Amino acid sequence: MLAGVFLVIASCTVSAAQIEVPVEVEVFTTSERIVMGLRETGINDRLPGVEIRIYVLNEILRVEAELSADLPANPEQSKRIALQRILHMGDQTKTKMQMAAQGLAKAMQYGVDRYPAIVFDGQAVIYGVTDVQTALAHYRTWRREGKR
Repeated sequence: MLAGVFLVIASCTVSAAQIEVPVEVEVFTTSERIVMGLRETGINDRLPGVEIRIYVLNEILRVEAELSADLPANPEQSKRIALQRILHMGDQTKTKMQMAAQGLAKAMQYGVDRYPAIVFDGQAVIYGVTDVQTALAHYRTWRREGKR
């Protein structure tokens, strides 16, 4: 059942409260890999008080494809149409692109090299799990075993 699950830990000092509930959960995924246990907005009823961020890392590519779809062969026309599309992008699309860019930067910072990945408090990462509650259970077990 645990095949394909990897836990990577940075050395740290934690309080007893952090053992049970992390302060921050960051989910790194792509649009093809659905991570269960969270709503798309990142609001989670099961973990009140925990800051949760979902980074859909390939969102930039999806938006770029949308912006460049059916552009004419003429470079000047294409440039003008693409600029208009960018100017009229909705706030939701802009936010998704911004989150994807932040996620790519964070993934590089943490050394996350495969997806899905769920990072707890910037210190522990669970790879290959697509359910946040399952990843949290692995994290809690690891903490209870005193592996700090």
